[in-house]
Amino acid sequence: MHNDYRLCNNRLLCLSILLSLVLAACATLPQPEPTATTLPTATLPPTATPLPRGGTLSIRIAAPVTDLRPWQPRSRGEEHLIDLLYSGLMRLDADLWPTPDLAERLDIDVDGRRLTFTLRQNVYWHDGEPLTAADVLFTLEALRSLPETSTALLADLRYIAAASAPDERTVVIELRSRYAPMLSLLAVPILPRHLFAGRDVSQINFLDQPIGSGPFRLRERQADGSLVLERHDQYHHGSPLLDQVVLTAMPETATARQALRDGQLLVAELPWGAQDELGDVSTLRSGSIPENGVYFLAFNLRPGRPFADVRLRQALATAIDLPHLVETATKGVGVPVGNGALPGSWADLTPPLPAGDLPAAREILDAAGWVLPPGATIRQREGVPLIARLYVRNDDERRLVAARRIAEIAASIGIQIVVEPADFATVILARYVAPYDFDLLLGSWLNGAGDPNFADTMFYDPDDFALFHSSQLEQGPGDTRATRNFVGFNDPVYDEQALIARQLYGREERRSAIAQTQARLASELPYLYLWVDRTAVVINTRVQTLDGPVDLTTPRYLWNIERWYLQ
Repeated sequence: MHNDYRLCNNRLLCLSILLSLVLAACATLPQPEPTATTLPTATLPPTATPLPRGGTLSIRIAAPVTDLRPWQPRSRGEEHLIDLLYSGLMRLDADLWPTPDLAERLDIDVDGRRLTFTLRQNVYWHDGEPLTAADVLFTLEALRSLPETSTALLADLRYIAAASAPDERTVVIELRSRYAPMLSLLAVPILPRHLFAGRDVSQINFLDQPIGSGPFRLRERQADGSLVLERHDQYHHGSPLLDQVVLTAMPETATARQALRDGQLLVAELPWGAQDELGDVSTLRSGSIPENGVYFLAFNLRPGRPFADVRLRQALATAIDLPHLVETATKGVGVPVGNGALPGSWADLTPPLPAGDLPAAREILDAAGWVLPPGATIRQREGVPLIARLYVRNDDERRLVAARRIAEIAASIGIQIVVEPADFATVILARYVAPYDFDLLLGSWLNGAGDPNFADTMFYDPDDFALFHSSQLEQGPGDTRATRNFVGFNDPVYDEQALIARQLYGREERRSAIAQTQARLASELPYLYLWVDRTAVVINTRVQTLDGPVDLTTPRYLWNIERWYLQ
């Protein structure tokens, strides 16, 4: 993905403003009531039948992992390795909802600012040492001491005002304010204090001392970059069924495809479309997982810009046949989306707009006073023609195709859109900051929290406050924040809904709140969301879990790997 910007520091930016805001009553969604919340354990029930143990699972990684920071995955290979080696207080399940991991229990006080974690009993590091609350405190203190500007994860950990350990199994975290995304952030891997106390963790290659508490421990680093991991028998969710997992370094797609066909490789992610050549292999099945980044058409909403009128935004959105546009531009790689949440996640609640309706779009423009003079092809209002410029980076053919198709559709309803292909570094980047000289911009966000250049899902949260809340508008030349609300969206209804949505800890109440923010954005259209790219994942049918087939629709498919086995 060519990305215009990354959402690093995307949530801390609003902290000082958020602390000073007083929530007004919201007509469509009540403010959160102060209630104590307890999240149940995520330990899955045991099976009554004999467990199928043994075997080696081989997983492709596209490049060797040579350096590792457990809180900062920079590739899918690193993300897989971290999932296998480490544990956090929480972990994200297949729906990307945070569930207890090292924690046996989480209690949230009535104010939503004190999180009390009770750790599981008998948790051990790979070297046999016990894992205690002191390790959790060490990890949080070590990460909070790193420069906050480097990643969104590190920035958001500054929401923690204090942390303490009343005893070896209890961790109390005090937040500066209610902040539901913190539960996902606390999936950050806990590091062993007995090995790293007194050291600058940013200067350590954790591959040199790969001691975690996850389901597998590193046994061997091979010359070709492959990594051999063996079962951690004292794993706190139960000893894994597999004996070994091998992360096989295999850069070439063709080589990986042949290894899948031959059964030498059991799991592999491939570029979308590469899986089609394996359709004749009955021992393989495939799925698609979404990438954690989204493409969108952004409208400049500032006074004097043509699309400041919501009716024009709605008319263009109504005219676009989004599925056809995405198929044409991405050749099947993209999945049309109707919101900014990761497709298939717990927060993916608003579907894409229906196929284009040109007559309805024309009616919207007519009602807005934009009419076609006799013999004209461009609408006018009070003698002013309806013309706009759409900026798009010139190094991405898919964006160019999408932009030109949008212009063609706009012309069919009487809007002239001039497509402006431009260099990202010298032209496009300047449109994201003052004076915001654009009418439309076809852009993208990369939503990883661990590293600004990689779309990890380890710490995923759908909070879009930084993109659209009015507090994230640049306040003038003296505002030194890296603000993300570059379209100029200023909507009191959304503001109230977004503040509430990030304060609710329960899954269903937060889903309800996020559904309202998504509905408001779909109505007001600061962005028209376009697509999310997908990756193919192919797996040998020998690979099963105690809960059924491996879920190949989620990027978190390894989340319960301790329950995987080979037939």
